[in-house]
Amino acid sequence: MRIEVLCTGDELLTGLTVDTNSPYFMAKLFALGEQVRRTTVVGDVREEICDALRTLSGRCDAVLVSGGLGPTADDITAACAAEVAGVPLDENAEVLQSLQARFAKRGLLITPNNKRQALVPRGAEVVLNAVGAAPLFILALGRCTLFFVPGVPREYKHLVDAGVLPRIEALLAREPNRVFRASLLLRTVGLAESHLDARVAPLARIHDQVIFGFRTQSPQNHLKLVAEGKSQKEADAALAAAEHACRDVLGQHVFGEEGDSFGGTLGKLLVERGHTVALAESCTGGRVADLLCTDAGASRFFLGSAVCYANPLKEAWLDVKPQTLARVGAVSEEVAREMAEGARARARSTWGLAVTGIAGPDGGTEEKPVGTVFCAIAGPEGTRVEKNRFHGERGMIREASAYRLLDLLRLTLLGAGA
Repeated sequence: MRIEVLCTGDELLTGLTVDTNSPYFMAKLFALGEQVRRTTVVGDVREEICDALRTLSGRCDAVLVSGGLGPTADDITAACAAEVAGVPLDENAEVLQSLQARFAKRGLLITPNNKRQALVPRGAEVVLNAVGAAPLFILALGRCTLFFVPGVPREYKHLVDAGVLPRIEALLAREPNRVFRASLLLRTVGLAESHLDARVAPLARIHDQVIFGFRTQSPQNHLKLVAEGKSQKEADAALAAAEHACRDVLGQHVFGEEGDSFGGTLGKLLVERGHTVALAESCTGGRVADLLCTDAGASRFFLGSAVCYANPLKEAWLDVKPQTLARVGAVSEEVAREMAEGARARARSTWGLAVTGIAGPDGGTEEKPVGTVFCAIAGPEGTRVEKNRFHGERGMIREASAYRLLDLLRLTLLGAGA
């Protein structure tokens, strides 16, 4: 099935707004074993929206159209859809009633421009919006089914889940000679994209029913597996075989699947063992703590963090010795060690983690160039310090440092070393 996305709105073309909606739909669709073939973005221009609707409906089985369903003058998507379909806009009584109830509940009077959101192309199927005003409406143009949803992210996600995806599943079920698909995404860390590709390349030749794809969200790299078969059972079996082979060659570089966060995965390992962690951060500026708190429930294992850039705070908060700082400087193995041990002792945690380094763009020397970072882990069996040299701009170095520190703990907990 050919599925495409059409996004409307001047704000998407001027850089004022980033399209976060389409990736949400793409991920949900990928879980069904389908992929979006192409995304088109147009501004709030009637001719361009109409032209895009005609073009996409002529080559697609389904199109998700978002944006332009609000109450303002530049919200013209419904009118464009009616023009392309060659039908008038009709006021939908059920939508109007829903709008009136929504405004009454808030103690507001409904205005004429708000009533515009009850206008839908004649003959369109309508699904009420339980979390907003504008409804989802569905229009058939030739062989193509077009789904029109608001661009407000909360409303978009609700209507995609409640109205769009179930109907796409129904379309897939009716497709003649359907190719069944099963998909999986493996999240890896500590492995460059080129190295990930090199490791699984021999497997791609063996598992010829599976498409191997790659996605980078540095420092993470993701492996996408999409298996195809004449039945769901065949596709599932092909995917399971490929997944087993990939996990075997990638080992502990795989930390999770779609929906798993890096910090959340580490948190589960800590909770399973009844362990706690405290942090001492310098060059990462709190990013390590941020990663650990991505998922709810971090308080079960994360006790707190000391973000210490100034040397006096390293001494006061983490018990780093002033003579150590004077002798080797803040960016050193010795200071990283004392920071980790200080955080652990002060918090009385199972683990104390510390990071200190030079993120740049300035501050580097010949002996300690920009990107020099020391990561330390203090635990029940002692303290380990690792020296790293990361490359890239400041943000990349900070992100790589935070991930590496947490990955050292993850691998230690798994007994895999590093």
